[in-house]
Amino acid sequence: MIAVPIGIVAGLGAALFYYLIGLLTGTLLVQLAGLTLPSEGTAALSQLTWSSSFPRILVVPALLVIGGLAVGIIVRGAAPEVAGHGTDATIRSFHKNAGKVRVRVPILKTIASAITLGTGGSGGREGPVSQIGGGFGSIWSDLFGLGDRDRRIALATGMGAGIGAIFRAPLGGAVYSAEILYTGDFEPEVFVPAIIASVVAYSVYSTIFGFHTLFATPSALSNYAFDPARLPLYAGLGIVCGAVGIFFTWMYHRTDSWFGSRRWPPVVRPAAGAAVAGGIFLGAYFLLPEQGHFASLSSLSVGYGFVQAVMLGRLSSGNFSAMILATLLAAVFLRMVMTSFVVGSGGSAGLFGTSVVVGAFLGTVVGGISHNLLPGLVPLTIVPVFSIVGMMSFFGGISKAPLGVLIMVVEMAGTYTILPAAMLSIFVAYVATGRSHIYSEQLPSRIQSPAHQEEYRSYFLSGTPIGEIAKHESEPVPPSLRVREAIDLAVANGRSVLSVEQGGAWLGAVRLSDLLQVPTNESLQTRMFDLVRPVELLLPADLPADESLSRMERQGTNVAAVVSVEGPSRVIGLVTRRGIRAPEAGSPPVSRTAR
Repeated sequence: MIAVPIGIVAGLGAALFYYLIGLLTGTLLVQLAGLTLPSEGTAALSQLTWSSSFPRILVVPALLVIGGLAVGIIVRGAAPEVAGHGTDATIRSFHKNAGKVRVRVPILKTIASAITLGTGGSGGREGPVSQIGGGFGSIWSDLFGLGDRDRRIALATGMGAGIGAIFRAPLGGAVYSAEILYTGDFEPEVFVPAIIASVVAYSVYSTIFGFHTLFATPSALSNYAFDPARLPLYAGLGIVCGAVGIFFTWMYHRTDSWFGSRRWPPVVRPAAGAAVAGGIFLGAYFLLPEQGHFASLSSLSVGYGFVQAVMLGRLSSGNFSAMILATLLAAVFLRMVMTSFVVGSGGSAGLFGTSVVVGAFLGTVVGGISHNLLPGLVPLTIVPVFSIVGMMSFFGGISKAPLGVLIMVVEMAGTYTILPAAMLSIFVAYVATGRSHIYSEQLPSRIQSPAHQEEYRSYFLSGTPIGEIAKHESEPVPPSLRVREAIDLAVANGRSVLSVEQGGAWLGAVRLSDLLQVPTNESLQTRMFDLVRPVELLLPADLPADESLSRMERQGTNVAAVVSVEGPSRVIGLVTRRGIRAPEAGSPPVSRTAR
């Protein structure tokens, strides 16, 4: 009832998004700007070529700026959430907004992202489709009247379904959606609905565009045999991807912060970033003409066709010369810079696409160097394995979602033979990146997420006797204490209620609200004895804190006295509902008495 409709809509949304990107790219970049761009998912030589013409290439920067202006208008006039890559917005909604997404966001995100990528903006598809699928999941759960917990699950389910569809990786997309929310944890409740929805979304999407893998792999890989002797090379690839990933994360966040700190109108920011990207593109086009302007052209739009061409050897033709390797490294740097300015300024595109392109080029460089130095260990037919492993190692490191990415690489490439190499390289990159991660809204673990604070609080309170809370800084005050002094004491210790005791005998309680009602000119004469009131609810010290809270809520009281259960019966302190619910950061899972 929940997962299947989400999967259907996520699949249709991904299909519509893919169609719009193709339509705009074909109209603007191919027909208007005169570019020929390679396609992914094919081994046909006729579809793996690239070219450009002068002066029509000069149209590209103008297209980038127009795309930036269009996205800026959408951001300013309708939905600020569509700015940027989208994954952070979805993660933020899960953790901090009870999984709520406005109805307009999925629709406008589809349009804005198609414009950004269709006009040549450097980025990927995963952020938009995650926001599209996740947004519908949120909307669908509201139609069923589900609570916050189920809405969050539906949001993550839709995110995984969209990614599983457009990347043709249903299992990887589902695992990714449960893993991407944290840097070192999972959301286990997402797995089952996400898998169901992802299978449905993949089936819908592939029924429209065909059941094949995202990338066509070389036929030689069908006979690829794992060789443990190559493991150090794959580990080295993981280190390279981790190091470059740290640099890309730093570059992107610095650019994003810089544009965010400008007091420019929202309409201007994406256009300004696109203008800078357009200038960089033209500079690279004229300064780096090698291999048919490979470096500059591969920095436009999604760029998966260039990954496909590299995997099938269309760039090098079996010769990994210094010029070829330098061209690939230049393409890596240019792609990261272009994405940082386009997406960091507010353009609507994902970061996964750039990570795939950069990782594949880095893997090809490492594989090409290994082939040149060790041709017996790394024959030419093995270099595409480095390309495939590299594309996922780079993203697995900076996304902190290595397991989902590991599964996706197998599904996207359509071969399990590279699994040991991918396992080593991806997790080496994950370790190498350390605390550096591309998605700023990720949290370390479930315990830090506002989405789970109540369940963890309930778990801790169920094992905490209320007497432990009452003893925590539970110092009573004498009845002779003046009101002015009592107010200072309550404020200094963060208490809303003070316990009054004399000679070991408990007299009652005084609320801070009562103290504050005493006129200032009387606060030095009035004493606590004049304001003390009895407390109606008594709780045994060994009663669990969660049950104590339930009794207080049933009684409709905010304050309760805690009575000892050992020795003579006596009041050992006071507790409040607020104090039980909100323990101090860094303190044990108990609250100060009488807070």
